[in-house]
Order: sequence, then C-alpha cells, then structure tokens
Amino acid sequence: MSAPVVPTRILFVCTGNICRSPMAQYLLADRLGAGFSVTSAGTAALTDYPMHVQTERVLRERGIGSVDDFRARYLTADLVAGADLVIGLSREHRDHATASAPMSWRRVVTLRELDTYIAGGGALTSTPQIAADRNRDDLDIADPMHQPPVAFDTLAAELDPLIDRLAGWLRG
Repeated sequence: MSAPVVPTRILFVCTGNICRSPMAQYLLADRLGAGFSVTSAGTAALTDYPMHVQTERVLRERGIGSVDDFRARYLTADLVAGADLVIGLSREHRDHATASAPMSWRRVVTLRELDTYIAGGGALTSTPQIAADRNRDDLDIADPMHQPPVAFDTLAAELDPLIDRLAGWLRG
C-alpha cells in the first residue's frame, strides 16, 4: 500500500464561486505561499464573473490585493479529480463535488469537517477519515450573497481561524 498523498492541490467549492470559495481560496493561498495550488469553483457558478465586490474588499483589507484576475468557474468532474483535497463550504457543495467525481469521495469534505479532523490531531493526508455525523447543519458556512457588507466581514471572521488551522496542518 502506498503512502497517503500530502495535499498540495486544494479546491474550494461554493455555489456561485464569487463569495465564499474565492475568499477561502485567497485566504489560504496567502497563508501557504509557494508549493501549493489553491483554487475554487462553484456548483452553480457565475462563470467568468469577477469575485463579489465585498469579497474583494474584505481580501484587500487583509492585505491580499492581487485578485483582479479572478474569474468564477463551474465545478467539473475534472476539477474534482485533479485536486488532492476538495473542500466544500457546505454539505451541499461537498455532496455535489462527490456526485460529479464519485471516485474522489475520500478527498471531499466540508471545511468544518476538516477543521474538526485537524483539531482532533488528524494526520496530514488527502483522505481524512471523517467519523462524525456528516449531515449536521453546523457544517455549513452561510452564503453572504444578497446580504449587507457586514455579512462578508462575518464570513471572513468565520473563515480566518479555520483557514489558519488548515494552513498550519498543510504545512505540517
């Protein structure tokens, strides 16, 4: 049996790929630096749209300014299959990614599932073993779309500690 793959190609998934997943993508990429590929896609992506103006604002306020080239893209089976670790921002996103590339199911989790795994001392692997109830409502991170700007600040405050722990885990 071969050793588990250390995930270096991370794919975040949300709905439109203009709010949650690009925010997570850029926050993680900023913390990881070279040696990792962090991307995102949406289950109902607004293909070729730039990220939401409030997502961009929040990232710029955190010193992440190189977001101008971002364009939303639709989640495909090839994107899921090509990632070492696929991280949904909700159960729906996790399930959609799994359905699009069923052979990748061991590498598809929600961000909160992965955070619980990491907090419990889970080994660095592209196939984290998630034993808890995978259908809990608290696994979902709320979509700030059509909400006031403060919802994007709330999203960033929610993502920051999760992304910090994820980055630390990925760096070993």
